[in-house]
Amino acid sequence: MNRRKNSSSVRFAPAFKAVLICVVTCSLSLGYVWQKQHINALGEQIKENEIKLEELRRENKRRGDTLAFLMSPQELDARLRQLNLDLQVPQPRQIEVLVETPQSAAQSRPKTGLPADARTARR
Repeated sequence: MNRRKNSSSVRFAPAFKAVLICVVTCSLSLGYVWQKQHINALGEQIKENEIKLEELRRENKRRGDTLAFLMSPQELDARLRQLNLDLQVPQPRQIEVLVETPQSAAQSRPKTGLPADARTARR
């Protein structure tokens, strides 16, 4: 009787080990394939983003060049003549230079509840 019980367990043990090894091997290979596909997909996304970044840099440079051209004095003068705005450069006597007072002078003024640069009239 003892041999019969041992013989059945001996018979299924190698088959169980073979099935277990196959399941582990298949799961590892499926994980490897999934990771490779994921890495390839991420590589394609990186490549697409690099191409998009290069296009945006070219567009930025093109727009910067256009802005520099439109801000040039010659282009501004041509645009003024085209729109008939009749604007002129101010003469030196028309330009007022504003000098800021140092912070220590602004703090020494009496506190009246008004801003430091406000002017008040006295009677």
